[in-house]
Amino acid sequence: MTSPALTFDAVVASAAREAGLTEAQGQIALTGALGLLDRHAAREALTALYAAVGGAEAAARSKAAERPKRGLFGGLIASAGGVSGKAVAEAMGLLERLKEEGVDKDDLKRLLPAARERVRAATGRDLLGEAVKSVPGVGPLLGDG
Repeated sequence: MTSPALTFDAVVASAAREAGLTEAQGQIALTGALGLLDRHAAREALTALYAAVGGAEAAARSKAAERPKRGLFGGLIASAGGVSGKAVAEAMGLLERLKEEGVDKDDLKRLLPAARERVRAATGRDLLGEAVKSVPGVGPLLGDG
């Protein structure tokens, strides 16, 4: 088995640069988003993404990608919205955590498409977009809406 030509670190570096963020901010945001996807996205989409992007699966399951704590509002959404409610509540928690790192929703609207394009250019498929779209309601919160 050959290793993927594209790495998660390369995706982070190029997407962060294109979005006007530091590499550290890009790393935090994309790792958090991958963690959310790892818990909620369709397995087929994730399998293809992980096979194509070296280090993506490890990042998605790292301590930095752990589920953010939810406040009262997030808890209400999670309990009211079924499976997608849990993902939406988690995305809202991720947005709050990212704000503390200086990354807001407008930054994500630049970062996620840049990361998607980097993966698409290397693989010929929108693997990251396929994973995001498999989680109802989360795309707009991650800047993909």
